[in-house]
Amino acid sequence: MPLNARKILIGVPIAGVLAAVLFPFAIYFIGLAVAPPLPVPAQSPVPRLIGQAIWARANGGNATALTPISPISMARFLSCVAIEDFLDTTPGDAQRVVACKQHMPAMQGVEYLSTMQMRDADLKPSFREGLGRLGTTVWLTRSWTKDEILNTLAERGEFGAGYRGVEAAAQGYFGRRAGELTLPQAALLVSFIGDRTTAFDPWCERAAATKMRTRILELMHEDLTIDDAAFNAADASDLSLGPPPPAHKRCSN
Repeated sequence: MPLNARKILIGVPIAGVLAAVLFPFAIYFIGLAVAPPLPVPAQSPVPRLIGQAIWARANGGNATALTPISPISMARFLSCVAIEDFLDTTPGDAQRVVACKQHMPAMQGVEYLSTMQMRDADLKPSFREGLGRLGTTVWLTRSWTKDEILNTLAERGEFGAGYRGVEAAAQGYFGRRAGELTLPQAALLVSFIGDRTTAFDPWCERAAATKMRTRILELMHEDLTIDDAAFNAADASDLSLGPPPPAHKRCSN
């Protein structure tokens, strides 16, 4: 075999491996370059119960620290999404992504922070916004601690009905400070995180609100944050909502 042909046969696989290894790095640095200025973590500590509920809602599991996203986990995640798309085993793009998020622990909570960062910078959904969100998400997992993530989600997160931050939401839904919330109240409050609309009304849709609360309690139970007795007592309790806001519309049923 001619020398040049052998060089090509050896060089092509090596080039392919190098490209596969360097691709996640390239995507990460390009994402940071096109992203808005990186966020600064909140300093006020989140109340313990709310922090535990937020970590459960973010699918953080029983991990005591934030797992940094690595090139390997990025490659596994992207490969999983590509395979799901090819096989079409999960309906809808959002469901496909959720099905693959096991490869990036607590990505849901961190990616939500990145999404808010893009929106606050007035970036509409686009290729640039997607790259910026991905780069910021990876950077957050490698630069912030678990406590910084929880504090920031609690201080800046959207909790439905126009409330931003757990203090405003706790006063709005329960008429008390965030640190005074009981376990079932904290679980219900956190079930609203990420909800920017006022379409869902817990005062009128109590069955749906109870179901949402149960899901957060189940996640906390799976994380070993609460035991069987605490779960059963919280799940059986009343919603304990305070009076609705003055502008609240009367329930239709």
